[in-house]
Amino acid sequence: MVIKKPTYKEIFEKLDFAFDGLDSERAKGLQRLKVFHLIKNDGAVREKSRLKAKYGAEHPRVKKLGERLTYNMGLSKELDVEIERTEITQPFFDINTWMVHGRVLDKEGKGISELTMSFYDKNKVWVEELGYACTDDRGYYSIRYRVEPKKKQEIPETRELFLTVTDSAFKVLHRETKPLFVKIGQIDFRLIVLEDKGGICEPPQPGNNQTAAVPPNAWLVRGRVIYKNGEPGRGLTVSLYDNDLIFDDALGTILTDDSGRFSIVYRTDAFRLLFETKPDLYLKVLDSTGNILFRSKEIRAGAGRVEEFEITIESGKSKLSK
Repeated sequence: MVIKKPTYKEIFEKLDFAFDGLDSERAKGLQRLKVFHLIKNDGAVREKSRLKAKYGAEHPRVKKLGERLTYNMGLSKELDVEIERTEITQPFFDINTWMVHGRVLDKEGKGISELTMSFYDKNKVWVEELGYACTDDRGYYSIRYRVEPKKKQEIPETRELFLTVTDSAFKVLHRETKPLFVKIGQIDFRLIVLEDKGGICEPPQPGNNQTAAVPPNAWLVRGRVIYKNGEPGRGLTVSLYDNDLIFDDALGTILTDDSGRFSIVYRTDAFRLLFETKPDLYLKVLDSTGNILFRSKEIRAGAGRVEEFEITIESGKSKLSK
């Protein structure tokens, strides 16, 4: 009788299945711990209420119970995070792959969806070979880099890679300060907690070939507004339009940030007509009272997926270009 030797893939699949089973049992244990914790917490709330009515809010025992309940609230959130983590099924992984996975949470411990996870190098350029991932409803993401057996690894192990979180306007919400390195056969886990929330997940922007990163149904206009004296145009309204024969389409409006920068993402169906495949763009910049400070001198006909605008305006004076 010939015993067939299992392949590495079969071995890893069995190990993955076994570890998933352990996580399932751990999740059940954490759920039971949470129930027990909630029962104890409920008793502490009633005891605090009784003591407060008897001795007053400033009594040491009442304050002590208050501190305990505050601690319990934090512990309950940590349990929720841990339970969600154990319920995540890890993607299949083999010895020819390097994987980075984890979760992105808000300050309340809830997962943030539709954020873009990618790697940038020390020059802050997106490493396209590693692709990108979008966080799901639990804030979970997974980036994998696989090298075919007997083929050369394109990304050297010495190259510093910085895990980066961006939103739909390509704004960097977080960048890890400690670099990661491609280690084939290794798994890295990173948990990130954000103060800001993002939006629709868009691919990162590559170094010079910007149009390659924008998906088929999305378009981006970004730029900066400055005054003639060099000061940034803070808090100004930038409105984007598609020029049409009868009625111009409004594609988006946003306020400039503290550096005068703006970024507007719009969709194909916002401008596309029967014979129109690309938008004809122009911009308006308005102050807080609605005065037009700037209007594009020329229509940017047949605009591409990514367009840049550098706008200079007079300080507080209306500048309407026909």
